[in-house]
Amino acid sequence: MKPRSQAVKEAPEKEFDIAIIGGGIVGAGLAQDAASRGLSVILLEKRDFASGTSSKTTKLIHGGLRYLEQLHFGLTRQLLHERALLEKLAPHMVRDFSFVLPILKQKRFFGFKAELGLTLYDLLAMDVIKDHRHTRLSQREILESAPGLSREQIVGGLRFHDCITDDSRLVMEVVKSACAMGATAINYAEVTGFHVENGELVAIKCHDCYAGGDMEIRAKTFINAAGIWSDKLMQMLDPAWQPRCSPAKGIHIMVPQSSFETNSALFLPTLDGRYVFVVPWQRAVMIGTTDTGYAGDLDNPLANVDEVDYLISVVNTYSGSRKITRDDVIASWAGLRPLVGTPPSESGQATGSVSREHLIYVGPYKIVGLLGGKLTNYRIMADEVLNKLFAEHPDLAARATQSRTAKTMLGGFSDKPDFLTSTAHIAARARKLSIEPATLDHLIASYGKDADKVLSIVEDEPELAARVCPDFPPIMAEIPFCIVNESAMLLEDLLFRRMRMGLVHQGQCLDAVPRVANLVRSCLGWDEARTKVEIENTQSIINEHIAASHTFQKRELQKH
Repeated sequence: MKPRSQAVKEAPEKEFDIAIIGGGIVGAGLAQDAASRGLSVILLEKRDFASGTSSKTTKLIHGGLRYLEQLHFGLTRQLLHERALLEKLAPHMVRDFSFVLPILKQKRFFGFKAELGLTLYDLLAMDVIKDHRHTRLSQREILESAPGLSREQIVGGLRFHDCITDDSRLVMEVVKSACAMGATAINYAEVTGFHVENGELVAIKCHDCYAGGDMEIRAKTFINAAGIWSDKLMQMLDPAWQPRCSPAKGIHIMVPQSSFETNSALFLPTLDGRYVFVVPWQRAVMIGTTDTGYAGDLDNPLANVDEVDYLISVVNTYSGSRKITRDDVIASWAGLRPLVGTPPSESGQATGSVSREHLIYVGPYKIVGLLGGKLTNYRIMADEVLNKLFAEHPDLAARATQSRTAKTMLGGFSDKPDFLTSTAHIAARARKLSIEPATLDHLIASYGKDADKVLSIVEDEPELAARVCPDFPPIMAEIPFCIVNESAMLLEDLLFRRMRMGLVHQGQCLDAVPRVANLVRSCLGWDEARTKVEIENTQSIINEHIAASHTFQKRELQKH
């Protein structure tokens, strides 16, 4: 990626083929696809890349087993095929994982129903599946996979396979892939208006939220990939625009591995007809998610105590003598899904039955927009949106070549032999530098081939091999790497999205803020006043998460 300052300077001097608004997985996928076709592209994000929905998912690359209940057979099959492809394109960060569906003693009939669903799941993926068809598990096998489950409540279960990833890291790798093909990507560029000439949309007016100042970005065509903010964007262009996005809130909590012992991810049916995932992730256990309508502040959704208690109660329905309590929760967060529909009048109504299908539309001045979709099928959505754009702009279609995203590996790898050779080299180099195995795995999964650049920083400054937080693998050397190579501009970018500590353990993250700030200060040239402001802003964000969901006792919160 170009340094942000360079991109901000150069972008207003050009006219791009396509301007994409929104730097989540949809916008990133569109930028990559369009750039792979030889088109000039700019991607604009009002905050940080993946700062909205795309950093707050359940981290799954999956077919969506629960979508079968909604009879979304086409969507499920598409997602299963994309899952198989992403395992090949991003083997360092999209990894196969074993999932277990426990059957409660009083829900034996549900077990038969679930097995029928998993059989259909296997059939839909039959031409891409390997040896990972579902299997039945005895009570003994279930408890070996997840010792935290109740021997008295669980009579057996089913095992199936899906993939897990790191959502915001996936977005970042797709953005970097787009930039490697010639795209320009700028975060903290908020759209404030549009420039229309002679009845045609010719430019976007933006404010630089990081350095200050305004700029105008000219383009031949425009795509709205702003997710939950897409209606607000369209209303800037057309005040009569009728909202089409129905935000749905989903929260997650994190607990230590010691609070709920499991070697597999769990797929837990709930009494109210939903499912909750329990997923080992980032050396902790993630539990989620809820699914309710949301009518609050789109920029700052937070988990509340009732939602936290709901997730805890679901897990405790299945757990043994060791029950999870609020005191076990080390982090919580909330994200908003951009579902298609009428916006809710109030928050809290169940949205589990609302369609997960996406919608592509053509708005005023031929701006093309997309709502909905999943992390897993970002490539498919990008192809469909660009086809719609080409139908509206035949001259652009005539210049575009075939998409190359189905054959382009992420993480900087050229092909599988390069992946194997590079990761072996990185592992050998890490051992010489005495990098812990958990940190090595984290670096490769997060940065792919660029993990070697992080190791070069450690080699030059060995003190940066220190962990950011004591119980988790990320190290200080990632900070200068992300600033230089990934446009990380604020402490929040680093702690919440590049390294994820703000979503994994909010107490330890709070403690790390001053130390991280001092290193960022030397990298970005902040003065003492700017550093103090950044520390206070980041601590405020973390404390707000903690206070909203009561995930720490008051005495611990006040200590910081």
